[in-house]
Amino acid sequence: MTIHLNQGHIAALIIALAFFIWMGAGSLSDDAPFENPRPLVMDSGLTRVQVERMKGELVNRDITISAHTAANRRVELKSEIRGKVIAIHKDKGAAVKEGELLLELDARDWPARVKQAEANLQQRQLEARSARQLSERGLANESQLAQAATALANAEAELTNARIQLNATKIRAPFTGIVDQRMVEIGDFVKDSSPLLTVLDFTPFLVKGQVSERDAADINIGDTGFAELINGDRVDGRVRFIAAEADAKTRTFPLELEISNPGGSMTSGLTAKLHIPQPATYAYFISPALLILDDEGQLGLKGIDEQNRVVFRGVNLLKADNKGIWVYGLGSEANIITVGQGFVEYGQQVEPVYMQDTEISAQPEAPKDDADATALSAG
Repeated sequence: MTIHLNQGHIAALIIALAFFIWMGAGSLSDDAPFENPRPLVMDSGLTRVQVERMKGELVNRDITISAHTAANRRVELKSEIRGKVIAIHKDKGAAVKEGELLLELDARDWPARVKQAEANLQQRQLEARSARQLSERGLANESQLAQAATALANAEAELTNARIQLNATKIRAPFTGIVDQRMVEIGDFVKDSSPLLTVLDFTPFLVKGQVSERDAADINIGDTGFAELINGDRVDGRVRFIAAEADAKTRTFPLELEISNPGGSMTSGLTAKLHIPQPATYAYFISPALLILDDEGQLGLKGIDEQNRVVFRGVNLLKADNKGIWVYGLGSEANIITVGQGFVEYGQQVEPVYMQDTEISAQPEAPKDDADATALSAG
């Protein structure tokens, strides 16, 4: 019986034969690289995983935070009494000095009340003096002396209240700064607690932001930093405040960078990028596929210790590009499982198959300056 093969049959046979030859060659080769993602279980009972001896490269780390400029102090001046606005001495945007008169309210009869209270106080002082003299001669009892002292105290209180009310008609700057807002005009009638003016202090001024809980531990009061403003300016300063307690909603810590502003020309609310340079640290270039999370949500990698037991190695993100990511927190070198990490548990002893030692310098160049080493966790 004759079998006739067409070109399609011949091509299929050739492909099948080549496939079997390739499979046989792969199984016979002892030098084939360890690429099977599912680890082998050796005769010893240990799981075989691929491990890479990684060496870090020192880079300058930089904590970067989304921030904004703010005044050192901001006070909204409110009326302490009811009255009509009769004079405005400083308009919006005017520079003022501490104690300078900004606005006046109608004093009404308070000047006369002050004079009345002063006269009443003088009378009560004379009466109290006379009562003491009579008491010393035995001509006045203790009750009369106490009544004179009470009347004197009431007179002093009335004079103090009258002076406070009169002083409240003159609104003065609480500190040297700038009048930012004015809410009233001449002729307006204001009530108690009515807002009148807002005064800002920009000497120094602040750059405020929220730092993540991961980076907060690396920042201390007094650390130097700088801010890049939206207009392109760079300003240098120092950390003057970092909260001791995280925000309950965002789990971030408020932070303030103090900037010298001798001219007092800075404005509040400008968008800024806040940088807090950190000491040099060892960084590693890895594939994002190696990253895992522990039970507490900490980012890390699976590695092995000196006894070849699987351990969790926590890391922090430093920089990312289209080829991979840079992480830090592993020290100068680390043994990291690169194949088979999904099939082994923490504490399990394994049989490592080491790749050829590869220094980080063979990977893409590490970030060298503060701008390139921007942390991904900017808050």
